[in-house]
Amino acid sequence: MKTSFFQLNARAVLCAVACGVIPFAASAQTYTFKIGAGRIDPRATSGDIEGNLPSGVILTPGNHLEVMPKSTALFSIERSFDDHWSAELVLGVPPTHDVKLHASDSVKAGAAQANALFTAAGGSAPGTVIPFLQSAPGGSLSAPAAVATYTQLASAAQVAAYDGVVVARVKQAAPTLFLNYKFLDASSALRPYVGVGINYTNFKVTSTAAGNAMYNDGPVRISSTDSIGLAFQMGGTYKFDKNWSASAGWTTAAVKNNVTIRTNNSQQNLSYRFHPSVFSLMVGYSY
Repeated sequence: MKTSFFQLNARAVLCAVACGVIPFAASAQTYTFKIGAGRIDPRATSGDIEGNLPSGVILTPGNHLEVMPKSTALFSIERSFDDHWSAELVLGVPPTHDVKLHASDSVKAGAAQANALFTAAGGSAPGTVIPFLQSAPGGSLSAPAAVATYTQLASAAQVAAYDGVVVARVKQAAPTLFLNYKFLDASSALRPYVGVGINYTNFKVTSTAAGNAMYNDGPVRISSTDSIGLAFQMGGTYKFDKNWSASAGWTTAAVKNNVTIRTNNSQQNLSYRFHPSVFSLMVGYSY
């Protein structure tokens, strides 16, 4: 994946802030360690899956994959430079999200036609259906046309059978570096904050048993590109005393990646471009 000049410079500035290279008018530097939980709603539905099935059938538009929400443990380290500015590195235990298949309307319609055909033919095996198509009253087909029709409808039935099923899982690690601004005076117990930064997300995608069964073409191999994008967060911190505090926040980022699905005799490509929502509750200790 190409990284823009802007992204490289943004990361350099934020790293400089985190390391204390950029001077701030602060008499002392304070560190805050936070730990808590986050609910990650990816809001990630892929574009159309493009490519061919192991049978050779070209996928019709409209099939896509959806990444489901997941909770995980979060932790961060924040360095304050003065009463308002700080740099924060947010990490977490990499969650594993379920990925569901959503079949297109045309695939569902094809599956309905296939089921009706299989019922009329007295079975779903090629040896039963193809001769039936060749001799069907009022619309007999040539041998090649019968084979093509059977392949298309059988493939639609195969895909539609896994509509709404978890066909893959994705494990994602997403460290994010923020430059934060805290409102109100340092003496205030409750202080809202906003932050902008850079997010890096690494994806590891694996097929489930259902995903392998859907293709029925050996192990399914899935590869995904990583993502680098801008991030934003907002929230509030409540200080109980000099050292202890609690915070609640919302974070999002610009995430995009490309996914390739390979089997022994097929390949499909799809892409994601999304802005996840992460809601967090954390306890902090400052010194």
